[in-house]
Amino acid sequence: MSRLTGLNEQQREAAKHVDGPIAVVAGAGTGKTRTIAHRAAYLIEERGVDPSGILAVTFTNKAAREMRERISKMIGSEVCALMTVRTIHSLCSMILREDFSALGRAPEFTICDTSDQTSLVRRALVENGFDPKKNDPVSLLWRIGAVKNAFPDVDREEFEDPVFARVWSAYNKALESSNSVDFDDLLIFALKLLGKKEIRTKYQKRFRYIMVDEYQDVNGCQYEIIKRLAAGHGNLYVVGDDDQSIYGWRGAQVKNILNFEQDFKKARVVKLERNYRSTPQILEAANAVIKNNVERRDKKLWTSEKGGDLVGIIESADETEEAARVIDYIIAEKHSKKLKYGDFAILYRTNAQSRLFEEKLMRHAVSYIMVGGTRFFERREIKDVTAYLRMVANPEDETAALRAAAFPPRGIGKTSLEKIRERAFEEKKPILAAMRESAGAGWLNAKAAEGLRGFVALCDALDEIRRRLPKQPLEMAKKLVGSVNFKAGYERAGADKNEAARRMDNIAEFVNAVEEYQRNEPDSSLEGFLENIALMTDERETELEQKEDSVTLMTLHSAKGLEFKYVVLVGAEEGFTPHERSTFEWELEEERRLFYVGMTRARKKLLISYAGSRRRYGESLLRKPSPYVAEIPPALLTSEDNEEIERAREAAAESISEGHRARMRAMLFSDGGES
Repeated sequence: MSRLTGLNEQQREAAKHVDGPIAVVAGAGTGKTRTIAHRAAYLIEERGVDPSGILAVTFTNKAAREMRERISKMIGSEVCALMTVRTIHSLCSMILREDFSALGRAPEFTICDTSDQTSLVRRALVENGFDPKKNDPVSLLWRIGAVKNAFPDVDREEFEDPVFARVWSAYNKALESSNSVDFDDLLIFALKLLGKKEIRTKYQKRFRYIMVDEYQDVNGCQYEIIKRLAAGHGNLYVVGDDDQSIYGWRGAQVKNILNFEQDFKKARVVKLERNYRSTPQILEAANAVIKNNVERRDKKLWTSEKGGDLVGIIESADETEEAARVIDYIIAEKHSKKLKYGDFAILYRTNAQSRLFEEKLMRHAVSYIMVGGTRFFERREIKDVTAYLRMVANPEDETAALRAAAFPPRGIGKTSLEKIRERAFEEKKPILAAMRESAGAGWLNAKAAEGLRGFVALCDALDEIRRRLPKQPLEMAKKLVGSVNFKAGYERAGADKNEAARRMDNIAEFVNAVEEYQRNEPDSSLEGFLENIALMTDERETELEQKEDSVTLMTLHSAKGLEFKYVVLVGAEEGFTPHERSTFEWELEEERRLFYVGMTRARKKLLISYAGSRRRYGESLLRKPSPYVAEIPPALLTSEDNEEIERAREAAAESISEGHRARMRAMLFSDGGES
């Protein structure tokens, strides 16, 4: 049987290509991995290509494993083992092991992990007289990686920053002196080695046929490596989709796949457009959106499948109603159509949007898992804000007090805080009382004493609000966020403006959470709110994440490469999609591609949800639906009626066992006992 049997016409044309460059532009759900596997088997079994001369490059270990498994099933594991199937970083490591001596380096190098790298950056800061508390090592490490990944087109403006320039130099010298490399060095040094003719020729002769998956995600350095490896014979087979290029913010260049014919002369292009995942309605809607991008190849996904539902629209008054309606819909569909919760995914643009959906799922005892993001109340900035409130609610909460006093920086050093902690322990006083006494004791320097007095004054002001308005924790939250410049603190800690803005978005959502709690809880209090979020965090971890049948929550970026029967795109509004910080034309096109990626994750049903208003720092702001929604033809859309969802929700509730409901009641309202 031919290894091309079972492929459609487009897949067959792509798989039987042997010599010369070719770009297989594979749309979402068109079977690109299957096509790559068949092509490898075809080369080996029908065209007599030596498997040891085939190189397949992926960008994740998971993708490499899947590719090996697919090919092994067709040609056997022993033959497949002769091929080189590696991630781009693994390939570069192999090249360095063989030829690093050509750059004067020993091939017995070690590869630093992220923790090692962070330690080296911190050491570089200290040795150059910079305070790691004011210059966040993690942010500096991210900048170092961005510069290295842009190689050879290095952004020289970065080196105008004296902190970055000196840390860059010290960091790289430390790597070299210990004969170590980081992950980005693997790419850079491999590229330098391939710049040497004798080494480049060796690998060109070894790898006569090169296949690259997810080519739209290739950055500048990776592109040069691939180009040099293929330059001798030109047998380059790349697979990708310009419509799914969503990583421009980390260096990916969509131009690589758009300009393939210009970069590689006599190149062929084959488009895979037949989709095996989604219904006709989903594909028509997705096509209608993505066609509005200018920087793309003309293609249109289609399917031979018949039937299917229209794209559902859930229009809500605000974000609270949106979360309630989305979760009600999922529960109703799950029970009325005998589905699993694992059939559903909720996709959003930013991690800050997950909070309300997490809470609604929790209240309905619906299991869920988070992918690609930290749980809302466990994020650094939320813990920073919560520390202040915990300290006011419990002046003996040492951990909260020390965290709050230390951030944002107010001149109180770690040593001083440790001394205060020791005094509180020795004198058996609450930590806040020890801070109050230390502020006027005279043993602190002037700056630290002033910072501590300001901190204690803020705590007293928050406590005064708590005593005066015991049922209005929102006033405390507003006072806290209005009095403490968290944004400046994150920027001083090394966060760039985008990262600091993302953290402030989450803090704004935290204030919304307090406002919602106060609005819905007759006996609201600061202590009640803190207990509420603590119970949610603990129970999610111990009860919910252990279950396989769970609703999936993730960002649109994390959803790439996955698929679900039911997908709900939430927050489909201006400000989220496109994101408010996307202003350049290329950013807006990438935002549309991101929305398209979310749409094409759905197999059976796609729903798009948006709200007419959202709260920011507790204030309600009007919102407009995303312009991408308006690009979908009205004939493909249907409104999901509130009353229908509610009736289905009530019917579904009857199928939930009393034991299930009892467990949920205990989870939410117990006093911490065995119930």
